[in-house]
Amino acid sequence: MRYLLAACFVLMAAAATAAERPNILWISAEDLSAVTCSCYGGPAKMPRVDALATGGLRFDAAFSAAPVCAPSRSAIITGMMPTTLGSLPMRCKATPPPFVVGFPTFLREAGYYCTNNAKTDYNLGGSFKPGWTESSSKAHWRDRPDKSQPFFAVFNLGVTHESGLFGDKPQRVRAALPEAVRADPAAITVPPFYPDTPVVREALAHRLDLAAALDRDVGTILDELEADGLADSTIVVFWGDHGEGIPRGKRALTDYGLRVPLVVHVPEQFREAATLPGDGAPMGETKNLVSLLDLGPTMLNLAGVAIPEWMEGKSFLGAHATTREVVIGVADRMDAAPGFGRTVRDNRFRYVRNFLPWLDGDDLPDYASGVPITGELRKARAAGMLPKAANWFSRASRWPDELYDVAVDHYEIQDMGHDWRFAIDTANLREVLKAWMIETRDTGILPEPILRREARAAGSEWAIFHPDEPTRAAKRYQAIHAAAWDAADGRAEEERLESSDPAVRYWTVHGIGWRSLRANKSDTRGRAAKILDPVLADADPVVAIVAAWWLVKLGAEDPKPSLDVLRREMTSKDREIRQQALVAIDQLGEASRPLWKAAATLDLGKDEEYSRRMVERIRARLEASAEPTP
Repeated sequence: MRYLLAACFVLMAAAATAAERPNILWISAEDLSAVTCSCYGGPAKMPRVDALATGGLRFDAAFSAAPVCAPSRSAIITGMMPTTLGSLPMRCKATPPPFVVGFPTFLREAGYYCTNNAKTDYNLGGSFKPGWTESSSKAHWRDRPDKSQPFFAVFNLGVTHESGLFGDKPQRVRAALPEAVRADPAAITVPPFYPDTPVVREALAHRLDLAAALDRDVGTILDELEADGLADSTIVVFWGDHGEGIPRGKRALTDYGLRVPLVVHVPEQFREAATLPGDGAPMGETKNLVSLLDLGPTMLNLAGVAIPEWMEGKSFLGAHATTREVVIGVADRMDAAPGFGRTVRDNRFRYVRNFLPWLDGDDLPDYASGVPITGELRKARAAGMLPKAANWFSRASRWPDELYDVAVDHYEIQDMGHDWRFAIDTANLREVLKAWMIETRDTGILPEPILRREARAAGSEWAIFHPDEPTRAAKRYQAIHAAAWDAADGRAEEERLESSDPAVRYWTVHGIGWRSLRANKSDTRGRAAKILDPVLADADPVVAIVAAWWLVKLGAEDPKPSLDVLRREMTSKDREIRQQALVAIDQLGEASRPLWKAAATLDLGKDEEYSRRMVERIRARLEASAEPTP
C-alpha cells in the first residue's frame, strides 16, 4: 500500500513541466574524509571542489551511515538503514522487502532520465531494483533521447579508494599530477594516533595526491556540464561514501571514518525552493547534522516528488526539510571477522557502543593489509613503539561504552565514557541508541547465520521483525536486545540458556564467556566451563560454535570436544555456518592447531569469498609452522 501511495504522488509530480524541475548531478568520491578536503580546511589541493563549495552550500556535519562502501551505498540507494534491511555485513546480498526500491525509481517515474556511472555495490540481492535508466561505465546525461528531459546523473570517482595506496598505484597517480599539486611527505601533519615514520608520511602524502587527482576528474565532469549549457539548470552534489581509506578511518566508528564531504551547489533559479530548514538560503556552510541516508529523500524533495513513507531518511533541503538531533552510524562484519558496533553523534559528542568488547584493537581485515600504514602500526606495536594516542590499536579489549567530546578532541583520543563528569552525557546517548535499535528493529542483534536462515523463511531480513503479528515480534526483539546489551556489559542471566530462541542463547553464551574473561580467575573460568560444556550440544550450530570458541579461549582443560564442534561445522552445508566456524578457528590461533590441516584442505565455492580467505590464512599459518626438511 505504501508503495502504491508513493507511486500515485510520483505520477502527480510528473505532470509538472520539465522546465520547472532541476537536473541533478551527483559526483561521488570513495574513501574520502571531510578533513582531507581543502574546502573544509584540509591539506589536499582541490580547487574545483573549493569553487563548488564557494558558490554553494558546505555541510560541516555530514556522516555516512556506515564506514565502509557496500552498507553505506545500501543506505543511500534505499533511504533505509542497512540495519533495518539486514544489509550491513559486507558483501551479504540481503533481500529487501518487495516495497523497497531504489529512490531513482520515483525520479524516473516522474520523468527523469536516471544514469549511474557506474558503481552499484548496494549489498542487496538480485531482486532489488535500483531504478536506473542506464547503469554502466558509459552512462551519461548526454545519452538521453530528449535533450529537454530532466536528468539525474551519478558519476562515481574511484581514484581515492583505499586500493589507491596498493603497490605502484600511488606512484602512477603522482606521476600524472602537475608538480605544483603533489604533496610533500615532509610537510605532512601526522595524526597522533599513527607512528610518525617515513612510510606513514609517504602514505598520507599519497592520500593527498589521490584527492588532487579526484579534483581533476571532478573538473572534467563540471566542464562537460558547462559545455552543454546545463550549469544554470543543474543542482550539483559532491559527496564521499565514507571516511578516509586508512586505519581508524574506513571501517571505524569515528569522525575520521564517518564524517564525509557534502557540498551542494544550487543554481540561482532553484535556490528559493531549496532552502535549509528555517528558510536559510543554500549558500555558505551549515552545521546541521546530515546522514547520507538523507541524500535520496532530499533529491526527491528537490524534484517535487513525494518521499515514500517507508524511507527512514529525511530531506535536508527544500520544502518539508527537517533537521536531525543525532546521526546514527553502524558497523558489523567488514570482511570475515566479526564486528558489531553502533554510534550516536550529536553536535558535540560521539558515543560508541561495542557489542563485542572482547575484540582487540587490530580488527583490520586482510584487505587493509595492502595499505602501508597498517604494516607500520603492526611493526610499531610489536616493537613497543606505538605512540600513546595509538592505544586503540594495541588494546586487548575495549570498553562497552565510549564517549568522545569531538568539539575539542577532534582526533577522538580521550575516551570520556567512564569519566563521572560525563556520566549523564554517556547515559543520555546510550538511551538514544537503545530506543533507536528497538524502534527500527536493528537486525544486527541476530547472528548472521540465524539472520539469513530466518530471512529465507520470512521472505526478507526486514520481515523477520515485521510480521503480521507485531506484538510477539516486538517482545522477541526486546528479549534478544536485552541479552545482547547485557553480554557486552559482562552480565549474563544464565537461565536464558534455557530460552527457546537461539539468538538469546547465543548472546547469553557471549555474556558468560566475557564475564569470565574479564574476571581472569581460574575458579571463575572453571565455573564458566561447567556452564558452557553442555551448550556444545545445543540444537543450533551457531550457539554451539560460540560456546566452543569461548571454552577454548578460556583455556578448557580438555579442548577436544570444543574443537570437534568446530571441525564438524566447518564442513556444514550452510555457508554462513561454515564461515562462522572457520573464523572461530582462525581467531583461536595456536589453540586450534589440531584443525589446521583439515581446514586448509577445504574446497569452497567461488562465491564464498570470506571463507576462502580464512582457509588461506589457516593454510599460511600451517605452512609457516611446518618443520623444515633436513
